[in-house]
Amino acid sequence: MNMVVLVGRLTRDPSYNEVQSENGSHHIVSFYLAVPRNYGREVNYIKVTAFGKQADFAREYLRKGKRIAVAGELMTGSYKDKETGKIVYTTEVTANRLEFADGKDNGNSRQAPDSDADGFSSVPDGYADELPFR
Repeated sequence: MNMVVLVGRLTRDPSYNEVQSENGSHHIVSFYLAVPRNYGREVNYIKVTAFGKQADFAREYLRKGKRIAVAGELMTGSYKDKETGKIVYTTEVTANRLEFADGKDNGNSRQAPDSDADGFSSVPDGYADELPFR
């Protein structure tokens, strides 16, 4: 099973791209999420990529500093650096679901449309402070 759930803050506004193919246009967004570790004051910076409706949601509503929850899959890859010739390994999360994690936002709290029924449910109001991760 490959399932990742992260809660953190965007390090900058998402980068949005529209790619054309023979099947039409595809929307892609990527951003880095600063996720605190469970110990100390250290932080992991994790690249997140989203497609389709999730990408459209991120483009419209996510901004630098916004605290969000991401559910998705861990993806790894590699490529050869053109300058050094060395193999560079990559790790990122492909988002299946994006949600605001700051709670109600003056009645503007939104959740990205589900791309598939994935079995995740939102954390009920008042329980976010009891979660072991923030």
